[in-house]
Amino acid sequence: MERARFRITLFAVFISMGLGIVLGRIAFLVWEGRGWREGSSIETVRGPILDRRGITLALTEEASTIGIAPEEVVDPEFTASQVSRYIDVEESEILRRFYLYRERKYFLLKRQVDNFAAERLMELQIPGVHRDFEYRRVYPSAELASNLLGFVGQDASRALEGIERDYNEVLLESYGEPRGPSLYLTIDSLIQFRMEEALKEGFEKSDAKKAVGLFMHIPTGEILAMANLPNFDPNRYNRYPASDRGNWAIRLNYEPGSTVKVLMASILLSSSHYQPGKRYVCKGRYDFETGSVRCLRGGHTHAHGALTLEEIIRESCNVGMIKAMEAVPREELYRKMKALGLGERTGILPEGSGETEGYLPPPENWVKSTRFYYPIGQGFSVTPIQLLRAASVIGNDGSLVHPRIVRKIITEDGRAVEESKTAVDVTPFQPAQLAHIREMMRMVVKSGTGRAADMDEIRIIGKTGTGQKSSASGYTDRYAVSFLGMFPEDNPEYVGLILFDDVSGRWAGGSLAAPVFKKFVQSILPIIKAPRKTYRAHRFETVPRHPGEAPSETLANFTGMSAIQALELIGKQYQKPVQFSGSGTVFKQEPPPGTPLNRVNRIILYLDSQSL
Repeated sequence: MERARFRITLFAVFISMGLGIVLGRIAFLVWEGRGWREGSSIETVRGPILDRRGITLALTEEASTIGIAPEEVVDPEFTASQVSRYIDVEESEILRRFYLYRERKYFLLKRQVDNFAAERLMELQIPGVHRDFEYRRVYPSAELASNLLGFVGQDASRALEGIERDYNEVLLESYGEPRGPSLYLTIDSLIQFRMEEALKEGFEKSDAKKAVGLFMHIPTGEILAMANLPNFDPNRYNRYPASDRGNWAIRLNYEPGSTVKVLMASILLSSSHYQPGKRYVCKGRYDFETGSVRCLRGGHTHAHGALTLEEIIRESCNVGMIKAMEAVPREELYRKMKALGLGERTGILPEGSGETEGYLPPPENWVKSTRFYYPIGQGFSVTPIQLLRAASVIGNDGSLVHPRIVRKIITEDGRAVEESKTAVDVTPFQPAQLAHIREMMRMVVKSGTGRAADMDEIRIIGKTGTGQKSSASGYTDRYAVSFLGMFPEDNPEYVGLILFDDVSGRWAGGSLAAPVFKKFVQSILPIIKAPRKTYRAHRFETVPRHPGEAPSETLANFTGMSAIQALELIGKQYQKPVQFSGSGTVFKQEPPPGTPLNRVNRIILYLDSQSL
């Protein structure tokens, strides 16, 4: 009996010791696990980039990795032919890799495959074909604003260009959430699309090397469109040369030519040396010690005769402009050019974005010809965004507005991390003087070199520019042609710049850039005249319908459309928010086509590059 009691006691002790060890181990693991979680960070999914309407321009979504296990493959040729139908790899390339890596247990075939395509592939149950999951960055609207957005490499945390790179750390910051914050831009997708379409026509016609289109809301400094050509599809960025992927709106240094004559006129009017009503004689040529400047018409020297300052601006007379600006001391000229922001970065994007500052040497570094070239926009260089900022002074009664491209940063739970504010600098230019400049700019469009920008719907004011490009051996027969325009005339609310870089001498600002500006403005008038609720975040409101256009009773079929085509249709016919998923063309939508509009709260469009 005692022996049995001893055995039971001994068994109980062993059980208790074992249980104690297990419980202790569990407690240790729990404690260690807590410490690990506190000392490490879970990978944050990259936050989306959206426009001012809440339309997604860049997002991170789950994707697939497709790999091959050679020893499991039954028929290599059949496998390659089937797999190539669903992923962007040629059949011959799949076979080449198969035979190259046939001794391996497994090799990677394609990363960042669209999940929809991967699912269709895996449904075939081909022996040896395997699938894993990862994240990929997607740009639903493909080329739209691509040079501004930039792109991310296969590693979602490694941004390579554009806003993606400039705000890389911000987009990956968790703020206690699994997904990074949403970056809202000032860009309006519809206006951006219209700008790119208008710019494309002139770009192809002129055979320009580069083209830039900018459009800004003057009172706030918000950039509504920033277009570059050539552009690229960031979903397939490695198929394009680096020159196609740059944001030339902030990087291109060029001599602006005659667009700066309105800035020079502003400087002259603000000077105590200005003599109202004075006439300046143009004999077609102005000679100085180291060279000469001519006025050309049809490729030949043209004498304008005796002109007032107003007529000099209207006719874009080089000789007259040089003579008029002789009255302004060079120190005053330089000081006021700096007050216009010339020779300084705008800071529209963080440092390291690649924005250049142009070239504006101080008076002590001028050469003998500088004094004669500055008034006609040569001898110094600007960037397109810099010139747009300077022009804001004319439309903003003397206040230099700081252009901005990022509107706000919002965490996933709705907290505002950052909201940009309008910022302006005071300048020495007075409202009455600038009102006079605007009158001159109206004459340019009404009866001068910018007549091709004139339109009945709204009064445009502007200035043409045809800047001769320079090289190491001097000025060439290639040009940077542009049009700087504002509207409405009396109280400008918008300013835009159209620039075609490196074109032949058969083109000028008035014949190439001015009509493009007109076409662009005509195309966006219904958008900018829409109620201000058009710009409410997370919403995508309609623009006014054309007279007599009946509203649609049911939801359209968007299948086969690109994101921007669907966006255009929704903007014309519906008052519903829209959300995109994927890239390519629409293959599925929610709600389905034919759904009564009174039952539609939100439109979700699924895009797939394989449906092209």
